Amino acid sequence: MNNSIIQSYVDRHNALLRDAVEHADIPVVLLKEAVRYSLFPSGKRLRPLLVYLSGLIANASIESLDCIGVAIEVMHCYSLVHDDLPAMDNDDFRRGRPSVHRAFGEATAILVGDGMQGFATRVLLEQLPKLLPENRVIPIVLELTNASGFSGMVSGQSLDLNELCQTDISEEKLRHIHRLKTGVLFSSCINMALLAGTPNEETSTALQQYAFILGIVFQMQDDYNDRYGNIDHHGKNRASDEANHKSTYASLFSQKDLLGLIDQYYKNAQAALEPLGSRANTLSELTRELHQRT
Repeated sequence: MNNSIIQSYVDRHNALLRDAVEHADIPVVLLKEAVRYSLFPSGKRLRPLLVYLSGLIANASIESLDCIGVAIEVMHCYSLVHDDLPAMDNDDFRRGRPSVHRAFGEATAILVGDGMQGFATRVLLEQLPKLLPENRVIPIVLELTNASGFSGMVSGQSLDLNELCQTDISEEKLRHIHRLKTGVLFSSCINMALLAGTPNEETSTALQQYAFILGIVFQMQDDYNDRYGNIDHHGKNRASDEANHKSTYASLFSQKDLLGLIDQYYKNAQAALEPLGSRANTLSELTRELHQRT
């Protein structure tokens, strides 16, 4: 990240995440090593950043955002561990190095993903009651479990595996699948941060609209980079979706048209933040940096 404020939140999050893992009750050394491997070195830490930057706009305490950021990053990384498995997307590389199942074995990767789901939930249940009243804690926990479970990521991954191989898939269907698989967790970042704060209606509406748009364009970028990107930059097998015969935004649109769509959606995301004025300056800067990853 180029912005020093953004990088400071990444550094803060990484320190807290590492501390959470070191103090977690994981008695099997192999599992703890695999959990560390799945979480570090860090990726973009986009989801915790969305929690911090939206939560501070919503007047949430930094301590509650710390907790939510750790939980959502653990949940996100569990999904990557399982998505890479041979029975899923069958990716041998993640963040420029072997996937967890390639480094530790398939069975360990499955168990690590299983354990990380409970770990993420436990972080919220142990820490948030010290920081927020119960009537705000329960909705935050439900938000994360719904987004990562059958209501969101799990169903999205199922549809990804079973329906993206169809050659006549529509843009509407593709968007629905990726809304569940990817977009819902983006929205969950914002929704949990709002629940931890005291936003007015205008703030909530603006941030929720922003998260919805970001969820769409982020997947468009992934599909673009999967088809056209540099493998060293992308950090995984380029064209893995193509190898798995999956329909993507890159198969529905030409390279030029898809690039134009990505540009337009990022403009829409920035426009969604405009009602927030200068309060959203850092979030707007993050959005510009994300746009540049195409």
